[in-house]
Amino acid sequence: MNQPVSFPPRNNHVREENGMSIGVSGDTELQSLYQAIISPALQRTVGMEAQLLVRRNGRSEVAETLMHKLPEQQVADMDRIALAVHTRNAPPVPHDNEWLFLPVQPQTIRHRLFTPEEALRELTAQGVQHSRIVLEITESEKLGDAEITDFVASFRECGFGIAIDDFGAGASNYERVLALCPDIVRLDPALIQNAEQSSRAARLFPHMVSLLRESGSLVLVDGITTEHQARIAIDADAELLQGNWFAPADRHLPDTATIRDKAAALMGAGKSVIDRTELRMRSRFMTVWNAYRDGRDLGSIVREIPDVEITRVYVIDSQGYQIGDTELTPHALQGRHHPLADARGACWARRQYFRNALEQPGRVQITRPYLSLTEQRLCMTFSCVVMRPGLGQVVLCMDALQSA
Repeated sequence: MNQPVSFPPRNNHVREENGMSIGVSGDTELQSLYQAIISPALQRTVGMEAQLLVRRNGRSEVAETLMHKLPEQQVADMDRIALAVHTRNAPPVPHDNEWLFLPVQPQTIRHRLFTPEEALRELTAQGVQHSRIVLEITESEKLGDAEITDFVASFRECGFGIAIDDFGAGASNYERVLALCPDIVRLDPALIQNAEQSSRAARLFPHMVSLLRESGSLVLVDGITTEHQARIAIDADAELLQGNWFAPADRHLPDTATIRDKAAALMGAGKSVIDRTELRMRSRFMTVWNAYRDGRDLGSIVREIPDVEITRVYVIDSQGYQIGDTELTPHALQGRHHPLADARGACWARRQYFRNALEQPGRVQITRPYLSLTEQRLCMTFSCVVMRPGLGQVVLCMDALQSA
């Protein structure tokens, strides 16, 4: 049962038998709330984030808000109490190994009043395996690298999981990820919100997730409030999802069937948030490819392209060098002069769309959006090997613009 832990008023500090204290006055109750952390691949809850709710003098307040009003050492005291409250109140879980995410404030790290030995004693008393606990480091520019590194190392050595909270905000950045090697990186909720509202942010989002995964961390996308945001996170291959769209924070975890149904719908075929114009662009590319293969002049083919997104078509020989000039459609930036505009004789041998086309000669290659060197606008390149009379095997390429 998730019951409040009550503290009768005793001046400004209230102590339990184990010596933990909280620096508030008046009648105080501490209540645990939990928000489910979802694995879309496993289609179930795999963890929960614990949040502390403080009730005093008839009013409720989130502990994080209260902590801003407390002296540093009392914030560390609050973290120690939160561990006890959350582990006592933790709801039953189906697999008995779901993670329990517990936030750790910068003040706790600085004062080191919260030690691995103390945490292990409390967990043992509550019958909770320490391997289930993930400590979320709330970073601060005021903390030195050595302070954070030493704190993380001591808890990791005892078998605790480590997560970095709110990546992308404040002091949480790639440098800290590389230094701490966290098991999990929780993204700041603003990142998924921006990805939903901005096509540019949406394009960058998968690259950021991929970079974090390649560094050795699982990625948790937090703050998901809409199905669209959930699909963006799925398309980016994020392993863990959390937010009110799945279930708000509560004293109990959501029904397993509800989570399974939502996750299964997200993972179903044909649910991607990929730009639907890609299919039309692929079809247009095949029309150009067939005409060029049949011996038609490339310039005349390109002038007939009606799609406003398509701007450039060019041919690369088997060694990676462009043959002739780039053929511009009526929708390209005509007459734009800059040092990178003239691509005659350019070597594209190291471009992935060229190399992939040669390695898979019967398959159309499609790049992720990138900044075009010659036009300096975001585009996708379609490419495929074609046998051209008089030239032999070459790679035909077509650039299609992406909206900003």
